[in-house]
Parts: sequence; C-alpha cells; structure tokens
Amino acid sequence: MVFDGFNIKPKWFMLDNKKYNVSKTTYTWRTIDGEAVVIHFAVTVTDSSTLYELSFNQKTLVWRLEKTEC
Repeated sequence: MVFDGFNIKPKWFMLDNKKYNVSKTTYTWRTIDGEAVVIHFAVTVTDSSTLYELSFNQKTLVWRLEKTEC
C-alpha cells in the first residue's frame, strides 16, 4: 500500500503465492463494519482483464481479497 496524502492506494497483493501488481484502481468506496471503517478498492492488475476487489479495515489494519470478476 502507498499513502498519497490522506489516501491509501494498493500497489500489489499476493494470491496463491504469486505477486500481482495493481495497474489501475477503477473505483473506491467505504463501508462500516461495526466500529471499523473499511475501504474497498476495485483494481485491475498488469497483464490481466480480471477485476479484483480488495478491502482494508482501518481498525484492524487487515487487507482482504473480497472477490474477483473475470
């Protein structure tokens, strides 16, 4: 992740022991999970047309891969 001012941007993530470099963030939104704010990112990766949804829980500082769309 990279901080851009007060914004968080995913740069890469691991899936099945493979590193995926984020080429573009297409959409970002926030949800509330109990007391935590969760930031969601719809991203594409280099050399793939698959769309990935990543989330970052600001309270627990945990990243998750929520879903993929081919």
